[in-house]
Amino acid sequence: MSESIGSSKSKHGIASANGVNIAYEVSGDGPPLICGHAMGWDRSLWDDHRALLSEHFTLITFDQRGAGDSDHPASEKSYTPSAFAQDLRSVLDQLNIDRANVLGFSMGAIAALNFAIESPERVIKLVLVSAMASKLPDKIIERAQLVGEAVKQTSLSEAYEFYFSGPMFEGTLKKVEIVKKMRHVIAKATKQGFLGCFKVTIERESIVDQLSDVSAPTLVMVGERDTHYVVEADLLIEEIPNAQLCVIADAGHALTVQQQTMFERRLINFLA
Repeated sequence: MSESIGSSKSKHGIASANGVNIAYEVSGDGPPLICGHAMGWDRSLWDDHRALLSEHFTLITFDQRGAGDSDHPASEKSYTPSAFAQDLRSVLDQLNIDRANVLGFSMGAIAALNFAIESPERVIKLVLVSAMASKLPDKIIERAQLVGEAVKQTSLSEAYEFYFSGPMFEGTLKKVEIVKKMRHVIAKATKQGFLGCFKVTIERESIVDQLSDVSAPTLVMVGERDTHYVVEADLLIEEIPNAQLCVIADAGHALTVQQQTMFERRLINFLA
C-alpha cells in the first residue's frame, strides 16, 4: 500500500496487529495524519471530513479491532488500550510511515494517547478530541453498564439507539443523515466487537501519571457543553508538557458533527 501515499484517490488495505487484521483507508497528499474513531462507530466517521483533509494531508483512517472491516476477536483479552495502540502502529508500519500526526476522537484518543506515550518519536503532533486520560466518572460508567446490558439482552440495533440517545450525544439521532450512516455501521458490527471496544473505553485505568511522557505538541479539543470532558481537558493541558486547549462553542461530545467547519479549521491551523 505504499503507492497510496501521494494519491488523491482513496485506497484500502489491511495491516496485521499481532495477527489481528486492521482495515484502513488512505487518501490525499501531504504530511500523514492518522485518525482514530469513536466508540460505536468505525472509520466512516471521517468520511465527511475526507475531501477537505485530503487536500492538506495524506489522510489515514482505520477501523479499531472490534469495529468495521477489521477483525472482531471473540476473546476479551484481545481488547486492551495497548492493543488499540498496536492497531494504529500496525497501519503506519504497513504504510512505511515513520512519523505522523495522530488524532484520536473519544475512544480513538485511547489509541492515540497510548501510542504517543509508548512511541513518542513517531508522533509529529497529537490531537485529542473529546478525550479522557482519567478513569471515567461514575455517572458515565453507570450509564455505560446499562448500555453493556442492552447489547447482551437486545439486538445491536436497539442497543445502538439506546447508546446514542444518551446525554453525551445531544439529539444526534434526530438527524436523518446520521441515522442512515449508523445503519451502515450496525451492518458491520458484532456484539463481541462492540463489547470489546466498550471494555477498553469503560474499564481502562487512568494514565494521567504517564501524560508527562507525551513529547509532541498537542491540541486538546472539547465542546463547551461536554461537562465532564471540559474538566478533563484542563487536566490534559496541565499534565502534557506542550499542550494547548481549544474549546468549541455550541458543541457537546460529538463536536466533529455538531461543529464540523470549526473543528476542521482549528485542526488544519494547528497541524499547519
